[in-house]
Parts: sequence; C-alpha cells; structure tokens
Amino acid sequence: MAIFIDLIPPEVWGLDLVIAAATVLTAGLIRGFSGFGSAMVNAPALSLLWGPTIGVPVAALVEIVPAVQLTPRAIPDAQWRTVWLMGLPALILIPAGSWLLVTLPNEMVRRTVAAVVLIMIATLWSGWRYRGRRTTRISASVGAVSGLLAGTTGIGGPPIILYLMAGGDRPAVLRANMIGYFTVVLVGLAVTYAILGLFGLTVLWRTGFLLVPFVVGIFVGARLFPLASERTFRNIALAVLAVSSSYVLLV
Repeated sequence: MAIFIDLIPPEVWGLDLVIAAATVLTAGLIRGFSGFGSAMVNAPALSLLWGPTIGVPVAALVEIVPAVQLTPRAIPDAQWRTVWLMGLPALILIPAGSWLLVTLPNEMVRRTVAAVVLIMIATLWSGWRYRGRRTTRISASVGAVSGLLAGTTGIGGPPIILYLMAGGDRPAVLRANMIGYFTVVLVGLAVTYAILGLFGLTVLWRTGFLLVPFVVGIFVGARLFPLASERTFRNIALAVLAVSSSYVLLV
C-alpha cells in the first residue's frame, strides 16, 4: 500500500482534489437524471481549480465512463450517416481547437468555457430551436464548430444538441445519435490530447480518483429520475450549470 501511495505525485493530494470530487459528484447526478450536462459542470469548474490544460483533459477523460456504458446500447438506433456527417468534420477540427487550448492564455480559455456553457443554458431556457432542414453541408458545419469547441474547451455539445433536437427524430434515435456523436468526439479528444502530451501523470491520477464519485453520482442521479418530472430535473440541472458557470466566468 505504501509503495502504491509513493507512486502518486504529491501535487495530486490536497483540498483541491476534495473540491473536484464534489464537483464531479454533482456533475454525475446531473448526467444521471437529465442525460446531459456533466461536461458543462466539470470543464469550467476543473479549469478554475487546476487551469484549462489540466481541467479540460480531466473533464474529457471522466466522460469515458458513460460513453463505455451507453454506446453499445445506442448502436442499433443511431443514424450513423448523420453521426459521421457531423463526426468527421469534428475530428478534423479537434486538433485546431486543442492547439488553441495549449497556446491561448489560461484565463481566456477558462472564461470561454464558462461563456459557452452560459450561452447553451440561455438558449435551452429560451426554448429556441433550429427550424431549418438538416442538409449535408449544415450537418458538417455544425460538426466542425462542435469539434473546434470540444478541442479548446472540452465542451462540444451545445451546437450538436440544439441541431439534433430540431430534427423531429424519435427520442430513442435522438439519444442514440447524440451518444454516437459524442463517443466519436471523445475518441478524437483522447487521441489529440495524448499526442499533445496533456495526459501527464497528474491528469491520469486525478482522473482515476474522480471516476469513483462520478460513477456514484450517475448511479444516484439515475435512481432519482422517477421521483420528479423531467421538466423539474431539467430546470434543476440548468440552474446548477448556470450558477457554476457564472462563478467561473466572474471570478
């Protein structure tokens, strides 16, 4: 046991790890009962705590858990042509966004992360939806924007969620398309961040410790879902996201 502890970098331990654990637990609760939002909690909060070049990669890595769990079930229902129309441009733009992550000032990236989340929340609360047709060109453009955002901030979901929700697909198909797309993006992020050297020992150890509260949060959140209406949980999730992102943006 002592040998195992000695392997852990000293900077991993501290009050910041406790705060991060509480953050990912909250994100897991939101993900469990609303089906989205965990990255929008984790990315800005962990970026504030550790800086974007550590916080964003950790936020991306913990998303592997729901991806591994949900992707196999989504494969039969997903419209893979739509997924890849968005996914391939996203994969092309992820490296450009990741380059911005490592070159732009930390303060700018951190505030950008928070601003992206707040724009998404305001849009969802307003009830706005994209009303146009889902053409090949538009799908590719939305995927490209999402990939650039994902590489820079770890949050590529806002444009994709708004775009897919306008398609009129059955709920099972809509959910499967989102899961399929975000799995593609997650793979792209993991490969790109690894090439850029963002998955250092500190990031990997912190991610390992944070997976436990994240999984617990998802499990508990899923069990809470039947206790109230979807609208209630959705509003709670958006309120938590709004408060956390506003704090990150303003401090």
